[in-house]
Amino acid sequence: MMSPGTPGVSVMNSSVSGHEGDNVSVQCFYTSGYQNKFKQWCRYKDEGCYSEKRTDTSQNSSVQISDDGRSSFTVLMTGLRLSDSGWYLCSVGDLQVPVQLTVNEPKPGALSDVWVTSLLVDA
Repeated sequence: MMSPGTPGVSVMNSSVSGHEGDNVSVQCFYTSGYQNKFKQWCRYKDEGCYSEKRTDTSQNSSVQISDDGRSSFTVLMTGLRLSDSGWYLCSVGDLQVPVQLTVNEPKPGALSDVWVTSLLVDA
């Protein structure tokens, strides 16, 4: 962990995982000097970024960022897809810390929400 006097950004877990259709959250910590800096969650591969207070649902996966305004912001990714796997960056101001996301196949025997929804739509 960083000492309190060091400006910076950090994460508790630098790798997270979930199953397809699940939700996963990542908490990004920052020191007090970064409270008013711009917070983003960026995908390393295509440099697509999600900003706080805005949800991008254009890719069918929604990402929500909530900032406690004191020392951390939380990224919630809902409805994970296999294609969401990869490296992401917790970005605060000009600082970034990498996080690896691994999305696994749905748990065996578990009905995924997507499948249930499509059944209802087709009925």
